[in-house]
Amino acid sequence: MKPWEAPLTGGPDAHRYMALARGERVPRPFHLRWLLPTFLGESRGGWWAIWLMSWPVLAGGMIVWRFAAGDDWRVVGAATVFLVALPGILGPSAVIPVGVDLPATALSLCGVGLLEVGGWSCNVVGLALIGVAAMIRETSPVWSALWLWSPLPLVVLPVVVVRHMVAKTGPDPLGPRFDEIAAHPIKAALAAHVGRWRDGWLMVAPWGACLAGLIRPSVALVVVLVLAYAQLLIATDTVRLVHHAAGPVLAVAAAQTIPMEWLLLACVLHVVWFWQMERV
Repeated sequence: MKPWEAPLTGGPDAHRYMALARGERVPRPFHLRWLLPTFLGESRGGWWAIWLMSWPVLAGGMIVWRFAAGDDWRVVGAATVFLVALPGILGPSAVIPVGVDLPATALSLCGVGLLEVGGWSCNVVGLALIGVAAMIRETSPVWSALWLWSPLPLVVLPVVVVRHMVAKTGPDPLGPRFDEIAAHPIKAALAAHVGRWRDGWLMVAPWGACLAGLIRPSVALVVVLVLAYAQLLIATDTVRLVHHAAGPVLAVAAAQTIPMEWLLLACVLHVVWFWQMERV
């Protein structure tokens, strides 16, 4: 049986999106992520199509952004490889194909790329794409603003605010245990990460070649990384969250830092995993 022919399964998040697709109320912040469940419903083919199409869209967004920013084609290529090969961008099997991170990041990067190009038409289309991404994952305008280091993407935040005002939350479809997690996110996050805050295999190693971007980090990069890791204080996942938040900027910084003659080797070593990489 091919993957797209199998019944839709997944982790806790997928169950919430399926409940949202059926018109049920879900807990925060899942009630804000309405676009894909509304239009895809419980369609296996629809979710797989979005997941598969998100990869070339993600790569295309990075390419447009970095060419518009004036990077050399080798830097653009390496940054794109670094980003798409991050284990957190792939994510755990529980979010494949029913997940919102990959399509939201892909659309956000395309929007950022068009805003970098500039001009009235590109700005309008770029903001529209980030607005659509905000309906998929509510934090998209914030991360887009940080990647671009500009407040312009925040113009679409009313999309999230309006949804928050009109959509009512409900109990978790997975039961009281998960309601408890939603009610006490900091407690749940600290419990999930206990003993692992200094675990290099979880907190550092999954970045691979992107760690080269830390050699001479910009203020913008430091801010993005701090905020990306700050999410771990209110969320139980780790690698998936920080890579979708800081992956684009750290991938760019690494590609700009590694000497040109070493970029191809760095790409090869980054793409190939030498151990079971953390993806959750």
